[in-house]
Amino acid sequence: MDSVLYSLAGLWDTRTGWGLRGDSFRARDAVATLDEPPWFNVGDRDLALHLLRTELLRSGLTLTEVTRELARRLAIQQVAVIPASDQPSETHVVLEDGRVLHFQEWYVKEKAHPPVRQVKVAHGPASPAALTALRDSDAVILGPSNPVSSIGPILALDGVGDAVSAVPCRIAASPTVLGAGPGDAGVRHHALARRRLLAADGDTDTPAGIARRYSGLVQHFVLDRTDSGQAPEIERLALKPTTCDLLNPAELARALVGLSRQGGPGQGRRPG
Repeated sequence: MDSVLYSLAGLWDTRTGWGLRGDSFRARDAVATLDEPPWFNVGDRDLALHLLRTELLRSGLTLTEVTRELARRLAIQQVAVIPASDQPSETHVVLEDGRVLHFQEWYVKEKAHPPVRQVKVAHGPASPAALTALRDSDAVILGPSNPVSSIGPILALDGVGDAVSAVPCRIAASPTVLGAGPGDAGVRHHALARRRLLAADGDTDTPAGIARRYSGLVQHFVLDRTDSGQAPEIERLALKPTTCDLLNPAELARALVGLSRQGGPGQGRRPG
C-alpha cells in the first residue's frame, strides 16, 4: 500500500520498484554497525512514514483512517487509497525443508530461493471501506501482481470474493509475459517467487495458468500480445481474453479503461 501512496504522490522509486526516490539508508547502516546485519531495506524517509503510521494507529485510529490521513499529508487528491483490512493479515510459507517463514523473510532474506510446500494465507475481516468501495463500483481490476501473495490474501478476506463477484465488470491482468526476455534482477526475483508460489498451489506461471485461478471470478483477462497463443485456452475457461503490450504502461491503461467502459457481458452500469 505504501508503494501506491508513494506513486500517487510522485515520490516512488521507479528504478528499484520500491521505496522513495532518492532516499537515504543511515538508520539501516547504523543497525549494521551494531553487529545486526539488516536484510530488509527501509530508507530513512520511508521509516519516518512507518513510525508516523504506528503512532497514529496507537492513538486509536483504524488503518483506513490512518491511510486517509497519510494520503492527505502526501497531498494525494482525487484518489482514495483503501486498505483491504483494518486488521493485521500476514502470509507465511511452509518450505520443503520444513521451515515456516513469514513471507517477507522468505521473499527478501531468502531471496525466494527455497522451494515452497504450502502457502498459508491469513483469513479475517475486510475493511468496511473496502467492501463499500466494491459495492459502489462499476468495474474492478485485479492488477498484474502475484496472484498468490498479493491478490490472494485480499480475496481471502471475509466478504471480498462475494463483493468482487457482484461488480458488473471484472477484469484481471496477467503478471506473466512469456514472450519477454529475462529482465533485470528485480524482474527475475519476482518471477522466481511467483513460480515457487504457484507451484506450491499446483499451478503454472503462464497466462493460462494464472487465468485459471480467476475463472469464475472475473470476465475479462488481459495478457501480453506475444502470448496470444494462450488465448484459446483462456477462452475455454469462460474468460474473454484481451491482448496488449503489458509492459507498456500507457497501452495497458488504455486496454483496462476500454474494458471498464464496456462493462460486463450483458450487464450495464449500476443504477444511480
